[in-house]
Amino acid sequence: MVRKKKLSPSGAKDEDGEYHNVHINIHEDELAVAGMDIGDEVFVRVRDNKIIIQKANPDDVEHEF
Repeated sequence: MVRKKKLSPSGAKDEDGEYHNVHINIHEDELAVAGMDIGDEVFVRVRDNKIIIQKANPDDVEHEF
């Protein structure tokens, strides 16, 4: 499944009027395909120009991507 998403500005602006956070909306059907539910804790990492979101199960953490 592939859907194009937009990183939307989030949070307060700094003194220069710039945002430093974003959010992304992920629909429940996308979460279901990934084996996740709304409210699950996740690990987020950046590797090789990719943002990787993985269910936060410390017994099953993938370190090599």
